[in-house]
Amino acid sequence: MTQERPSEGTEQGTGATVGDGAHVRVDCAEALSKLFAFLDAEIGEAEGDLIREHLADCEPCLAEYDIEDHVKKLVKRSCSDCAPPELHVRIRQQLTVLRTQTLG
Repeated sequence: MTQERPSEGTEQGTGATVGDGAHVRVDCAEALSKLFAFLDAEIGEAEGDLIREHLADCEPCLAEYDIEDHVKKLVKRSCSDCAPPELHVRIRQQLTVLRTQTLG
């Protein structure tokens, strides 16, 4: 793979030469638009490699990745708690009341 650094004043990105000699480039806009899919491992390996290369070369995009990764980890950690049993009881009671009002 061949990496190409953009000239000053352009969006940073990485380039790769694929088997047919075509040049593939991921710029900042594309990398950031696919950041959530990348974080959730919802993109293919080849596309993920291009984004990884871009992040390795682009400080602003890497900073954005770090922020989003940190937020994702905070949400995951915060959402692991179960609702207290009292809340389950209150919700069921309220649903029963709403069903009774709707049917009655």
